[in-house]
Amino acid sequence: MKPSVEPTRLVQTHRQSDDLFVVPRRQRDGFQATIRGHILDLADPASGHALAPTPDDLFIVSIASELAWSARSLLRAHRMPDDVSVSATWRKHEHLPGLANIRMTVTVSRRAEAASAALDATFASRLAARSLADSVVNISFEGGNR
Repeated sequence: MKPSVEPTRLVQTHRQSDDLFVVPRRQRDGFQATIRGHILDLADPASGHALAPTPDDLFIVSIASELAWSARSLLRAHRMPDDVSVSATWRKHEHLPGLANIRMTVTVSRRAEAASAALDATFASRLAARSLADSVVNISFEGGNR
């Protein structure tokens, strides 16, 4: 009797690495961020924020967009209306780094109410996945000694 042998399936894992660079603008009056071919002008947080989003703005936008895309994906998977909007409010601590009272509201169709528990679980897992607890910051020095 010949033993049954199933072929081993090779699974490729794609490790995604998104490289981001924040570099001085040519005029040396601010910074630009480049990521995957996109260039963003970054405003100095102390400048009044008129010309470009600040780091705080971009942080909030990154979370809000994650919630929007996660909600849309879940709603589509459940064949529910996938109209999603996200609004956010926050405060900046006076003279301290960081944000306070971040509040986000994800608005979906009333017909998607049956998915509220799944949406809540999805949001919790996506926010937990964005935790900076495991991040590493390295310091690199370049150029000659001054």
